[in-house]
Amino acid sequence: MNQYGRLAQRHWQEFRPGRIAEIDDPGAFFAELGVDVQDEVRVRWTAERLSAPTVVGESYLERAGRLQQMRHETEAEVLRELVLLPDDDDADLADDPHLTGAELGEEQWREQHLHDLLAGRSGPGDFSAAERVRLRIGAPARLLELTGLSDDALGRQGLL
Repeated sequence: MNQYGRLAQRHWQEFRPGRIAEIDDPGAFFAELGVDVQDEVRVRWTAERLSAPTVVGESYLERAGRLQQMRHETEAEVLRELVLLPDDDDADLADDPHLTGAELGEEQWREQHLHDLLAGRSGPGDFSAAERVRLRIGAPARLLELTGLSDDALGRQGLL
């Protein structure tokens, strides 16, 4: 298990113990999640690095520092999306004054089912087409890939 898998496992043990209890093989789950996070960081950082403009007059050390900062920002973004998820008893959604009761219920429904997909307790075919659309709303591309809700994955299953 790589550093990201270990980080995820520690975070989930502290903040999401109920979710870990629902995973059939936590060791394999966190090992795979760690590899997925590592791959996602590499892909995003490479894309950012290649698209970053060259700064005229920038020294080698300045460029190295700027690229390292970009990598840290990319890593933090991916960790927020895939690893550092809110705890089981997170009241943030319930405390959000901008969410109506219906919106809160929708967010809680989406979160529960996305976690079930990630843990392998359900699959995209277990949901109707309308439910799959609801699950995909606002989800990052990598989460859609991990849950089997990406366009490619749904197409392969004949669900798109």
